Amino acid sequence: MIEMKKTGTETSHATTSRVGYWPLREGSHDASSNQNHGQAEAVQFQDGAVFDGQQSVIVLPDSALTNGANPFTLSMEFEIDDERGTLPGGLISRYTEEQMTGWHLSALTQAGVTTTQSNWRNLQFGWSLPEAAEQWRDRGTPGNSRLICALCVYDGSLYAGVFDDASDNKGHVYKLGEYEEWIDCGNPDDSNSVYSLVEYKGKLYASTMCYKASGSSLPASPNLEPGGRIYRYEGGQTWSLFADVPGSDSVLSMTVYQGKLLAMSFYTPGVYAFDENGTCEELGAPGPEGKTRTMTMAPYRERLYIGCNELQGVYSRTLDEDWVYEGSVDPCHQVYCFAVYHNRLLMGIWPEARMHRYEGDQQWSDYGLMGSELEVMGISMFNGQLYGGTLPAGHVYRYDGDKSWVLSGVLEEPNPDIRYRRVWSMAVYGGELYAGTLPSGKVWSLRKDPLATLDRSVSDGWHRAAITYDLEHISLYLDGELVSSAPIDPSQLSDLVHTPLVLGKGPQSHFSGKIREVELFDNVLSEQEIADLSHR
Repeated sequence: MIEMKKTGTETSHATTSRVGYWPLREGSHDASSNQNHGQAEAVQFQDGAVFDGQQSVIVLPDSALTNGANPFTLSMEFEIDDERGTLPGGLISRYTEEQMTGWHLSALTQAGVTTTQSNWRNLQFGWSLPEAAEQWRDRGTPGNSRLICALCVYDGSLYAGVFDDASDNKGHVYKLGEYEEWIDCGNPDDSNSVYSLVEYKGKLYASTMCYKASGSSLPASPNLEPGGRIYRYEGGQTWSLFADVPGSDSVLSMTVYQGKLLAMSFYTPGVYAFDENGTCEELGAPGPEGKTRTMTMAPYRERLYIGCNELQGVYSRTLDEDWVYEGSVDPCHQVYCFAVYHNRLLMGIWPEARMHRYEGDQQWSDYGLMGSELEVMGISMFNGQLYGGTLPAGHVYRYDGDKSWVLSGVLEEPNPDIRYRRVWSMAVYGGELYAGTLPSGKVWSLRKDPLATLDRSVSDGWHRAAITYDLEHISLYLDGELVSSAPIDPSQLSDLVHTPLVLGKGPQSHFSGKIREVELFDNVLSEQEIADLSHR
C-alpha cells in the first residue's frame, strides 16, 4: 500500500491510500496488496492493454469506493488509436446503459452531426444524473446569420459557421469569446455559407457553399457566388485556401477518416479524400450509377458511412474499397445525421423525425420517434445521454430509453409565416451542449449534469489522465494539470452499487487504443500529488 500525505486544507496527519494498482503490462492483475484483479475480455497486452474499439473491456472489482458515496482519485496512462476509423471512446466508466446514469471518463469524437465533425478527441469526465432540470439558454446570434450551419470545438474555443450574414450576405465563421460575445473570424471566400467545420491534423478547416435557401422554404440569398472550396484557419480573420473540390460549388459535409480529410459535394454528388498537402483522391458517389446526392458521413468501426437522399438509405466503404449498400427503412427519403451511442451506429431521417439503429446485414431497427416532428438533424452525445434536433418546429429531444424521446427544449419560436424551423447543428463545449438554429440563426446551450471537459484535442502519444470526486466537485486533469471542474450534489446520484467499474468502455463506445498504469486512491489527491503522478 502506498500512502500519500494530504496537503492544503486537510489535517497534517491525514493520509490517502492507493487501494488498487493495475499496471496492465502483462495482464489485468492488481499489483496492490488488495489483490482486486480485473477480468479482461478481448484484450491484448503489449506495452499496455490494447483495446479494439469494439468489444474489449476489463471489469474491475470495485463495488464501494467509486459509487458516489466516498471521495476518490483515479489515474491512468492512455494512448488513443483512431487512425483506422474507430472512435476513441470510453477510457473507464461506472455507467448503466439501461438508466443512462453514472460516471465516465471518455474521449469524445462526433462526426455526422448533420454536416460537421463537432468534437474531436475532447477528453471529458461527466456524471449523468437520473433527474435534472433542462433549461436552454439563449447565446445570441453570431453576426446577422440566418442558419448556424456548423458548430465545432477547436483549441479551447467554440466556432460557428453560418449561412448568409445579413451585413454582407456572405458566410462567416465566428468564435464564442471570453465574455460570451461572438467574435468575427472572417469569411473564407465570398460564397453565402460556411457549411462544415472540422479539426484535421491540429488545424481548423472550413468548407464553403452556395446554399439554396429554398430547401428550407426561405427567400433565396442575394449572393450566388459559388463556394466549393476548403480553407485552413490561420488565426484572426485570415484563411488560406487548402483545396478546390473538383466540379463543385458547394461542399456540404466534412469528416476525418483514416488520416484523410474527406469532403462531400452537395448539388453535384461526389466524395473526395485529401491528404494534409491537399492532394485529392476521388471516391465517387454511392447509389445507382454513382450519382446519388448525399447528406452526411461518419466513421464507425473502421468504415466510412454515408447517408443519402433520393430514397437510397446508407452506404459504406473504406479508402481501398468501393461503396457497399447498408440498407434503408420505410419511409426514408433522406438520411440527415449519424450518431454512435451505447456502441451502436444510429441514423436520423426524413420524412419522420425517427432514429434507427444499425443491426448489420442491411437491417435497421426502430429507435423511436421525436414527437410529431418530421426530421432529425443535429444529434449529439452529451454526458451519457443522446439529444436530437428537429424540423419543422425547432425542437430538441432527449432519448429516454425504450424507443422513447422526451422534449428537452423549443429553440425556435412558433411562426405561421415560417414553414421550417431547424435545430441543425450541435456540439459539446465547456460542460454544456450547444445547438444552432434556422431561421433565427441563434445558438443555444444546455447545462445539465456535472461535466468537466477538455475543449481541445488530445494529441497522439501517451498521456496521463486523472479524475477526482470530493463529494462536492468532479475534476479532470491531463498530464498533471487541472483541466476543469464541475459542482455535484451527491444527493442526486443514482445507486451504482450493482454497476461494474469497467475499463475501455463509455456511453458512446468502447475505447480504441492502449491503457496502462491505472491507480485508484481512497481520497482526493492534491494538485501537486496529481502532478507528481504524471512526472514519475
